[in-house]
Amino acid sequence: MSRGAALLALTLALAPAPLAAHPHVWVVASAGYRLEAGRVVAIEVVLRFDDLLSASLVADFDRDRDGRFDPAETARLERETFAGLAELDWLSHLRVAGRPAGLRPPSGFRAEIAGGIVTYRFERQLETPVDPRRGGLALTLVDPSWYVDIVLDPEAPAELAGEVPAGCGLSFAPDTSFERLLAPVPPVAVLLGCERAS
Repeated sequence: MSRGAALLALTLALAPAPLAAHPHVWVVASAGYRLEAGRVVAIEVVLRFDDLLSASLVADFDRDRDGRFDPAETARLERETFAGLAELDWLSHLRVAGRPAGLRPPSGFRAEIAGGIVTYRFERQLETPVDPRRGGLALTLVDPSWYVDIVLDPEAPAELAGEVPAGCGLSFAPDTSFERLLAPVPPVAVLLGCERAS
């Protein structure tokens, strides 16, 4: 197994062990909602890895050393590393009106290299589109075991794309529904809510 694949495999293997809960992989993330006809149809996720894991992924998967992942390299990266994140629900958790919402497996996987840092981008469609005017949405990017530590990008934490109803917007709040042993702070949820008509 390659070094990069081994690191992600190790992440998955150790994630269920609460007594060892402290981060070994660091991720800066961005989240988004994509809307069509005023309904949320998908979430969009960007994961930017730390320099150690990035260096391993570049060394193992950029075989022609051209500083980018070509389609064949991307397919191998998706197959050997990204698919393993299924055990962590691809680090993405959505609630609608406080209840877990069904998300389909990721699509549109892309991997990029910039300044030596590897970034994953993907989308997950909702099983049932949601009108945000009928109930708020909360999207949290988190590994509950805290083996992977995820923080939102302070410069671009989240965005809305598509046909957004008037009066709807984003906000942020701690998500205390995830209990993470030894984690100093709860993860931050990206909230999509709408003003009620008066």
